[in-house]
Amino acid sequence: MARELTLTQIEDIFQGLFVSILGWDITSPSKVNDVRISWPEEGMPAFLITDDVVFVQCLEVDEPYNRQREVEDTWTLTTPELFGRTIGYTRVWQVNAILYGPDSYQNSQELRDKIFYPEHQNTLQKNYLYLVPDVAAPKRVPEYFQGRWWKRVDMSFVLYESVVRSTTVPAIDSISVTIYEGDEGNKIAEINNE
Repeated sequence: MARELTLTQIEDIFQGLFVSILGWDITSPSKVNDVRISWPEEGMPAFLITDDVVFVQCLEVDEPYNRQREVEDTWTLTTPELFGRTIGYTRVWQVNAILYGPDSYQNSQELRDKIFYPEHQNTLQKNYLYLVPDVAAPKRVPEYFQGRWWKRVDMSFVLYESVVRSTTVPAIDSISVTIYEGDEGNKIAEINNE
């Protein structure tokens, strides 16, 4: 029973979550690509200064809690030949939202407030993600591009992911023990347990 999200899965979760929070219908031709994953392999089409767009960046955080490997180590016999080993720990994620457009500040406030709504918390918890409730205020950081100032707001969320990894280890089939006596090493007993 392994439980560990890939980076792509986490990006997809937050892309869907941000769309839901903002109430955007991305099936509408005018809203396609309005919540984008940062650093796409093929790039994305440009957007206008009047378009509201959100970029999602998911990064694993190097934090003291993330470094600790307080493992939950349980052994269960899965078959007569194999033991299952389950190890659990917490991974820390920072999810950045970079918002552009005329409503970027208002959209950042929507994300900051509505991520705490039960339906959005349930989405996170179903995926074993737990939001740290100390969400910093969004930062207004206008960006100068092609001779114009574009409205931009940056914000971040920190989450803990409960990770469980499972492996199997072969069980011991048999043991042979030989007992020797004295300095000469005379064999006095041999036990074979098969």
